[in-house]
Order: sequence, then structure tokens, then C-alpha cells
Amino acid sequence: MTTLHLSDPVRRTLGATLRPGGELLTRRMLELAAPEPGSMALDAGCGTGATLALLRDYGLRPLGLDLDATLLGEARKTGVRAVRGDLARMPLAPACMNLVICECAWNLTDKSLAMTEFARVLRPGGRLLLSDIFARGETNSSWPVRCCFAQAATLDDTRKRMEAAGFAVEALEDHSPLLARTAAEFVFRHGSLHGFWRAVTGDEKMAAEACQAAQSSRPGLFLLVAVRKPGVSATPPAPSENENLKDPGPAINTRSFP
Repeated sequence: MTTLHLSDPVRRTLGATLRPGGELLTRRMLELAAPEPGSMALDAGCGTGATLALLRDYGLRPLGLDLDATLLGEARKTGVRAVRGDLARMPLAPACMNLVICECAWNLTDKSLAMTEFARVLRPGGRLLLSDIFARGETNSSWPVRCCFAQAATLDDTRKRMEAAGFAVEALEDHSPLLARTAAEFVFRHGSLHGFWRAVTGDEKMAAEACQAAQSSRPGLFLLVAVRKPGVSATPPAPSENENLKDPGPAINTRSFP
């Protein structure tokens, strides 16, 4: 199955950020969170490393994590340390991060396990910065490609997941106009959204299915800032039945960071 953010049409349009909104949403979340200089910051799903470089520019001590080896190779060119791992089984010690940022990657993994992991690796009082797609319509639409639209939940469900995982939501903002702007860029390049999906999938039928899924789910774009409440369990998640979630191995030593 085609992975949307790795496709040529997306990479040519969105560049290194690989997500709608680009650095605008990243900077907005950092503005809201106001992390202290020198804070340990994890970019969970770091992709090509665009946010890693930005976190470093903000005076933070960033670490990147991504499952895709090709993207990791690009991320490491920023000079920031980046390791391979799944958001749902991160090779990190408990309570080792002051900040976790996750941009358009949460919907691509096991969302409940990933949320448990975010809480586990954050120190009490640490902040989670999350941006992703949400559904304004149906949440069970069938997508013919692997993408952040496919597991999109409503904003209300997202807030409930956060609170259940031990987070207190400090900010939740709807930035759907930025997603509409990205869609307009795709239309400009490909003539229509059907043309864009055809370029992604190489198939007329799948392009039509993607358009239908978008129409029924009515995707939007959100950002969220939440603080990890004291008393959250720092135990690793239980073994998953998902065979793709391998044992992450020994925890990364974050004390050796520059």
C-alpha cells in the first residue's frame, strides 16, 4: 500500500516538513509551550529532520525518532542525533524528556500505545506538542493509501484519549485553513484532488476511493499542547499482539546528549 507522505507528489509540494502547515504549526506549539532552553526534546516521527533543526535553533536538546530508515538518513544530515524506533515502543528510558513533539505521525501508529509511550518518556510537568489530522465527519472512512487521514478521530475523542493517558490539555486549536491551503497547492499542481490522488496511487479507482473517503470524513488539522500530570505510571506498555511492534531493545542513553 502506498504511504502518502513518502510519495513524490507530496514530497515535491511540501518539501522537508512533509506535513500541512509546515513550520507555522511547529512554531505556534513552541510559542504555547515555552520550553526552557536546554530542555530535552523528542521529535517523535521526525521524518527528514526539519523540526529537529528548529528545536536546536530554539536552544533545546533534540533527539529524533522515526521508523523509516531512509528518512532517518536525511534527518541525521541536520547534525542532530536520530534513532530508529516505533512511537508505540520507543527505545527510551522513563521520564527522560521535558518535551515530546509529534507532527502528523500519531495517526500512523497504534494511537493508544503511542499515547502511553508519550506519557512514559515525559517527566512530570513535561509537555506534549501534537499536531495531526482530525475528522469532522465520519471516522471509519476506508482509505486506499496509508496516511494520517485513515485513523483520524474527532477532536473530542482526541481530548479524551489525552486525559485518559494522564495529560491535562492546555491548548487545542483548529488550524484546518492550513490543510485547505495545502489541498489548494495539490490542486494547482495536479488539476484537481482526483488528479493528485491519481498521481499518488497511479490508479483511477483508488483515486476515486480517496476522494470519496475525504468527502465523508471531512478532514481538518489541529494542534494540541498538553502537560503530563504527576503520578502517571512510567511502566512500559504491555507486549502488543501487533507483530510489527518489535522489542525496542536497550534504552537510549540520553545523558550523553550535547
